[in-house]
Amino acid sequence: MALCPDITFIKCRKSRFYKILFFLFVVVIMILDHKGSIILRIIMYHLLYLPEMYFPVNLEQMIKSCHVTGGSTKSRNVKNKVGTAYLPSINATYRRLMKDLIVVFNDFAKQQNITYFLYNGSLIGSYRHHGMIPWDDDVDVVVYEKHKSNLKVALTSLPNSFKGIVTNCRWKLTYRHLPLIRKGISWSYPFIDISFFRLSFGNVYDADIPWAARGFSYKICDVFPLVERSFWDMWLPVPRKTDVVLKASYDINICISLSYSHAQERYLERSFSVPCDTLRQFYPFVERRMVNRTKEVEQLKFNDGIVHSIIVKN
Repeated sequence: MALCPDITFIKCRKSRFYKILFFLFVVVIMILDHKGSIILRIIMYHLLYLPEMYFPVNLEQMIKSCHVTGGSTKSRNVKNKVGTAYLPSINATYRRLMKDLIVVFNDFAKQQNITYFLYNGSLIGSYRHHGMIPWDDDVDVVVYEKHKSNLKVALTSLPNSFKGIVTNCRWKLTYRHLPLIRKGISWSYPFIDISFFRLSFGNVYDADIPWAARGFSYKICDVFPLVERSFWDMWLPVPRKTDVVLKASYDINICISLSYSHAQERYLERSFSVPCDTLRQFYPFVERRMVNRTKEVEQLKFNDGIVHSIIVKN
């Protein structure tokens, strides 16, 4: 198993002895990887990839309670594939790079009066995780089609570190000096995927016809005026009725694994769907409760702990 060169282990306040135990545990799981259960493999990747905010976790207790046994060889192989599909897709370094792209995009969107909002997986991530979906690998935004010219100007006047890609369909914001994904691809990873929307007959449509045909169209009154939602430690524009917009295209309680790798620009062998409740012991999820008719409390919870709470106006 190839590991990223910039991986750092979780910062642990325990003694060095416990750090060594963590390391030995990971090594053992790597050796047994082809036989390991879903749960143990996910734990391993959490130790390597996830930010410190996802801990503390009583690792010993989790290992004892999460051993997967039984079933035919075929069913165990399928379970392992499902588990792998929900492993974190980016490490801390790519997370920082992705965040810098978002900051740059958001800044020039404000400067150029470009109307945009979070879209697809990133909108789900903001609503359900207050950030990226933990196993997602890109950021999706959608820009008002009439602001294409403003966006093009912004993408051609970026700081030297960044690069805008204009295509016939989705545009990109990426890094200039990172290696291209592969031959025939003119952009690097990570990047922001930029779609476009148009307004027609009281609705907001994805300007890409195949996507619009798949149900990516919403009532204008459900989208505008835009509001801001939490995304990591930022506040980014989203549809006014985010829950209504998401329900038009997704079941927010079902967690779908990636069907496409943006890091490699290729379709994956298979995508899976599982109830999100089955992943709550591994990832933080947002829970909501109404305070009154106009205010709602959103708590990002991981296991029994509260990562943070915010108040959202309805």
